[in-house]
Amino acid sequence: MKKVFIVLMTLFLLSGCGQHKTIYDSPNNVYQMELTLDADNDSLIVEGELYYKNDDVDLDELYVIVYPNAYNLSESGDNVDFEYFRINEIEASYELTGSDRTALHVQLDETLIQGERISITFKYQFHYWDIDRILVENNYYLTLFFFPWVAMKDDSGWHIDPYSFRGETYYNNLSDYYVSINVPSDYLVASSGKLIDDYMETGRKILKYELIDARDFSFSASSEYHFYHRKLNGIDYEIYSIRELTGTEIENSFSYLDTTMQMMENEIGDYYYDHFTLEYGHYYGMESSGVIYCSSDIQESTVVHELIHQWFYSMIGNDQANESFLDEALTTYATAFYYYDLYGLNGYNGYLNYRTSLKPELSEKYNANIGVNLLRQVDEYGEYYGFLIYYHGPAMFRYYVDEFLDGDIEKMKEILSIYYNEYAQEIATLDEFLDLLERESSEPITKEWFYLQLNELQDFDNRP
Repeated sequence: MKKVFIVLMTLFLLSGCGQHKTIYDSPNNVYQMELTLDADNDSLIVEGELYYKNDDVDLDELYVIVYPNAYNLSESGDNVDFEYFRINEIEASYELTGSDRTALHVQLDETLIQGERISITFKYQFHYWDIDRILVENNYYLTLFFFPWVAMKDDSGWHIDPYSFRGETYYNNLSDYYVSINVPSDYLVASSGKLIDDYMETGRKILKYELIDARDFSFSASSEYHFYHRKLNGIDYEIYSIRELTGTEIENSFSYLDTTMQMMENEIGDYYYDHFTLEYGHYYGMESSGVIYCSSDIQESTVVHELIHQWFYSMIGNDQANESFLDEALTTYATAFYYYDLYGLNGYNGYLNYRTSLKPELSEKYNANIGVNLLRQVDEYGEYYGFLIYYHGPAMFRYYVDEFLDGDIEKMKEILSIYYNEYAQEIATLDEFLDLLERESSEPITKEWFYLQLNELQDFDNRP
């Protein structure tokens, strides 16, 4: 099993926080952040440095995404209040752009050559929302997509999609995260990273985390958490729940985690870390590197689905905003492997009979979407996003396995294992995935059939 590797460190002086900062010898972007949760004002102070590596073309400008600005309870001004924003220790001018003012446009003083790095230091404060994934509810704080990152750039330009309250628009390369979280003394924290130190300081709790080779970093915090821990097959599992779990719920939850983890490691590819966190809180289901957030109204399939995202989103990245089919529909289909391994073909079919756009009770939605294009930006799906991605998407994969692979589920697992081996720690596009699927299945119309289906919702039996 692949474990977190220890990186070499060199010291570099940055003025951002008035102290020596550590720069890491890493191929990734590197974050050092100090976070302070202000529970009296429902806000978070985010201070730190992003040591950004330019893996794109030479750049004369940057777009830095700050999603906490997407929603503002005060309805005046911006939700994110910057104390400073510096490039290579020099105060930088920026303009808040994008339809939701979440993209900081920065004109660089000097061209950033491909392969070179710059230091971005920042300090800002934002207020938690009363909805979605930057949420406060009483003394509970859910904190995703809170840190700044440099938008991806490719031949189509800069990816500065607005924050989506429906799906995900996070799209990023791997980063290493070294994060200190300062919370009230009676709070527990569920986090992406591995806890490497904790102590009390001036009556507050300081927790230090490390997370290497990750798509993102997130955490939640509450004074009401119940904590459960178990080490199974070399993985330290932690569960944080806003309500006390019954003995059966505890056993079932650890079983969902361990069974899914062993299945995916044995059949698809290694999990990166020796730790994993499950949080039962106020959000229905959300993935993040090393941690998942699920409702306290426990649903087995949701826990399994979110854990499988460690492979299809975190270890293999993709453009979630514009190719949500690639991680969400694929992950929903792959959840059927869990039921197949436990209950055989009946389990596989039982799950996919529920997760299908073809069941009678969804006929109205199906008919309303005949002829629509599924290759759209996530918010363009509108009210039918859930139906098209979480029901029609897995139905498409199921049909492909049944009709093109002669129902060979093990063959599909084998192909996804090859997908993992070729694209782990990389970004995969839909084109690349379908090319691989066609190559490994030896079905010459694979790619053409998928695009036929994705370009226009229609009868699966239609062939090129």
